[in-house]
Amino acid sequence: MGLQFPTRIFLLLMFLAGGTVPVVAQNNLGSFSMTDAAYLEPTVTTIEEWVREVSLVLSVTDQKGRFVGNLQPSDFNILDNDRRQEALTFFESETNLPLHVALLLDVSSSVAYKFPLEQGTIGQFFREVARPPDKVGVFAFNQDVRLVAPITNNWRQVSRRIRKLKADGETALYDAISQAGLWLGQDREPSRHIMILITDGQDNSSKSSLEETISRVLMAEASIYAVNVNEDFPVDLAEEGEANLKKLADATGGIYLHADSDGAVGRAFGKIRRELRSQYAVAYRPSDLAEQPFHRLQVIVPNHLRARCRTGYYIK
Repeated sequence: MGLQFPTRIFLLLMFLAGGTVPVVAQNNLGSFSMTDAAYLEPTVTTIEEWVREVSLVLSVTDQKGRFVGNLQPSDFNILDNDRRQEALTFFESETNLPLHVALLLDVSSSVAYKFPLEQGTIGQFFREVARPPDKVGVFAFNQDVRLVAPITNNWRQVSRRIRKLKADGETALYDAISQAGLWLGQDREPSRHIMILITDGQDNSSKSSLEETISRVLMAEASIYAVNVNEDFPVDLAEEGEANLKKLADATGGIYLHADSDGAVGRAFGKIRRELRSQYAVAYRPSDLAEQPFHRLQVIVPNHLRARCRTGYYIK
């Protein structure tokens, strides 16, 4: 997940009688005396310009899938539209950036028999993971999408609301993800945008396509952690659902996981919890933003390690 952190630079344009326009950056304002400032005040115009920084949240694993947490800034090679970015503007290992989480629960009829197994685990997960600065919203979806538990630190109340949900109806998976992306995208504070998706991967009711949904998640700078609870579908439908969830996770820098053989999601939640505690946060200022609205991203790390992050970002 990562966010883009705009950095303000204030320019003072002083329109003088001779037509010259000296430009003074904010960092140099200290060289002016109070007398100078008072003299210039009637003829000063302030222009606000935005210089974009791209922030990424990364997970790095070794060949056995174990998280690697001792890397240095020089170990990361970031390619933005295939151009190497020379200098990071921010780096933090085992980041403490707040979490902004959208939990999406499939409550359609196709997963009704799994639902009781999920309910007890969800509250426990957030009690272990969420801290006061974090924000969590719980979305339930079948053919409709609704926010059933807004931001709160009362996880018992959240658990009670989840237990009251009844599973039935069709599945608008992509519409639910798109709506959660809009909700996450409203957050402008530095944070990690996370979607945790508990579903079988089937969609038979959405207006959005898979490709449109991925674009909306990237615009929200969110990562999808997809937990597949399907076990009893025919092979072709099961493979389709798995492929959909893997595409969503891979494109957004998340992970694809499968529930246990009994349908419980506790082990998958445990892996998500460990990852959220092992992530890197980095930021850089792109060398060129003028080419196109979407920029491809690739992060390369040494020693056969694997860095996982979103596949790109949109210029806003």
